[in-house]
Amino acid sequence: MHRRLAWLAAVLCCAAGAQTTSPTGAASMSQEAYRAQQQRIEAEYDAIQARCKPLDRTARNVCNEKARGARDVSAAELQMQMKPTADNDQKVRMAKAKAAYAVTLESCKAMEGNAREVCRKDAKAVYAGARAEAKLQKEVVAQRLQAEKVVRERSEVADRGAEAQFSAARERCEMLPPEGREACMNDAKQRFGRP
Repeated sequence: MHRRLAWLAAVLCCAAGAQTTSPTGAASMSQEAYRAQQQRIEAEYDAIQARCKPLDRTARNVCNEKARGARDVSAAELQMQMKPTADNDQKVRMAKAKAAYAVTLESCKAMEGNAREVCRKDAKAVYAGARAEAKLQKEVVAQRLQAEKVVRERSEVADRGAEAQFSAARERCEMLPPEGREACMNDAKQRFGRP
């Protein structure tokens, strides 16, 4: 019993605390790629459910919950890839926690009497903790995404400024006589890191 509770706690904590990658600097996914991924997720879900059908009642229910959970987590992660926001990050964390919670509740149904109630209460407590962690992490992710945005904007401004300075230096060099022009251009290229 204690091993099962430890496993449950580990699964839900990992699911709630897992870091999601957010390619904020990367180009977002195209609509066609997004739809293709959605169809892949649904096809995988259907295939897993088909594998669950021959199992007996409790095992089939657990298998179906795992399939549903995997589908929901994949859909949330796909949404996070499409649009990386703090809300979508929270949805990923909640999908993972809900999936683990649903599987655990199905597993608890196989138990009898007091063990079943203890299993359910433990699952609810761990799930509540995972929800609170997801809410907390939403704020952290929002701050991280904002910081990444600020860094990206500042880099763009710095790049534009460097380009403008290089253009001005190049124009000054072009005004020089031919014998000094090459040395001036080499100096400007070296100063601004140009090939």
